[in-house]
Amino acid sequence: MSKIARIPPPDLVLAIDLGGSKTKAIAVAYASGAKPVLLCMEPEVADVSYASLQDYEQNKSGTSEPEDTCWIGVGDDYHAVGFLAQHKYGGNSLLKQLKEASAIPKICGALWVLREKLGLDNKLKVALTVLLPPSEYQDKESLLVKLTSALECFRTPTGEMRVKLLLFDAKSEGAGMYLHRRAVLGDDINNRALAIAMVGYRNASVLMSVRGTVSPGLTSEFGMAWMVDAFVRRTSGLHKEDPRLIPAIVEAGASCLHEPLTRLVRKKNPLEIEAEAIRMAEALKLSRDDYFRALVRWLSQQIPVDIDEIIFCGGTAEYLKEELVAHWSHTYVIWNGGIEIPPQLDTAGMGSRIGDVLALYKAFITRINLLQNRKQTSNADESTSNKSFPVDQQHKLLVGAVHSKERKKPKGFLDMPEKL
Repeated sequence: MSKIARIPPPDLVLAIDLGGSKTKAIAVAYASGAKPVLLCMEPEVADVSYASLQDYEQNKSGTSEPEDTCWIGVGDDYHAVGFLAQHKYGGNSLLKQLKEASAIPKICGALWVLREKLGLDNKLKVALTVLLPPSEYQDKESLLVKLTSALECFRTPTGEMRVKLLLFDAKSEGAGMYLHRRAVLGDDINNRALAIAMVGYRNASVLMSVRGTVSPGLTSEFGMAWMVDAFVRRTSGLHKEDPRLIPAIVEAGASCLHEPLTRLVRKKNPLEIEAEAIRMAEALKLSRDDYFRALVRWLSQQIPVDIDEIIFCGGTAEYLKEELVAHWSHTYVIWNGGIEIPPQLDTAGMGSRIGDVLALYKAFITRINLLQNRKQTSNADESTSNKSFPVDQQHKLLVGAVHSKERKKPKGFLDMPEKL
């Protein structure tokens, strides 16, 4: 029987979704027995000079939450993250770049914010799991190498942080939903073909599970950003990075009501505001219809007609729910995998948008609990229970290998935990 790879108890357990509209993270101060917390940050990142950050720190006034004043420095590179990047430095959400490009500052930034909010030490042992688009899943080891190096020592508004990764696991977007559904179905998942369609702001992706085997996922550019681009091109005076844009579009709903769009109009005459908002609504109708057709055209190529069930998830899927329900009316559809979002956790009102990362967190924390319980009940390994792993021995553990003898899987297939 293969040995279990054991880890010391982490100070912090973190599951993070580096979304295009929000960075969403669920974390728990593991040793304290506290309840998990939700952290949401704006997706913007901006490269800045250290001199500029020093000037900002010396001249800022008032009190702000750490997520609104976040910046980090790795080596000679400094980045403002989240609201600070958006509000002060003209940062953008880097939708055209790989998520890996912005993952380091976002993860480091989230760790600093959580350290501040949870009252943790500046030296942490962390277990981390992250969601990546299926098209970037193969980059997980590259991300691990860069992240491990960055976390050794990075600068923050309150001094240096040193983070040791005890466990790292990357999963494709939608994997949290799959893990939750597998837990619900049990062995019956081996008799089904199901698709997980994750439609977010940045992109749309599909994972397939056929008789229990999860195939490599597919990613497209058909996130909500595709529709927003089309809408902005059809109107005047709007820009895609305007933080008021998405809330107004969502509030306009499937009918593309013009009233919520009035707050986007720059004119001052009430009659002109009304007329411009009506023109915007017409542009939004065209853009929404074009987008839905493009999205369904792509999804239909990836999802077989004889699929047993489709799980739709992501904020943009919710936005298009009316059309998606009508199009797949003859297919068994499960919204957000049937996951319930605890109101006490959802302090930011994110609703189903945190479903995937919440499900991933639950699977990850269960895995860590199993490792801790096994460690506590094993006499054979008591002598090593308080030792941390050397860096050269960590690598296999960090990429998610629970057993010392790894089972070979087809390249690109998801590494799922043995038990939930």
